[in-house]
Amino acid sequence: MKLLRTINKLKDPRDLWLFIQILKMLTVLPRLIISRRSLPDLLRSLDSGVSDHQRNRDRLNKTVGFTDSLLRYRIFQRYGKCLLRSLLLFHFLRRQGWPVEIHFGVRKTAEGLADITGHSWLVLEGSPFLEEECQRGSFATTYSFPR
Repeated sequence: MKLLRTINKLKDPRDLWLFIQILKMLTVLPRLIISRRSLPDLLRSLDSGVSDHQRNRDRLNKTVGFTDSLLRYRIFQRYGKCLLRSLLLFHFLRRQGWPVEIHFGVRKTAEGLADITGHSWLVLEGSPFLEEECQRGSFATTYSFPR
């Protein structure tokens, strides 16, 4: 029911359409993640390339806001918030003309040297985008796309 209330608050048809596109992709992504596709193949399928659309900061902020709002729902948290968030934002922001890269990395946990944790995030113009933790350099990048 909260989701319907959120949708009802969207007055601008363009915002509603963007919200619905993000919701649709969010329901499809888990199936793509657990398919037998390799990570590079999955990322190529999500990457339409950087479009020549005029970059719009307001559209970017709405995309990030809608994505983060949807990821608050428990139903979408099965595969980890950072993975779904970075995949969704990578897909939509590149379509909007933002030359973001997606990075995957690991770091040692506080528990010990043998324990590691993974994370995924976006990079824009050489700097972590929307990520304070990655800006401190705590994760070692193991894979990035596109190279």
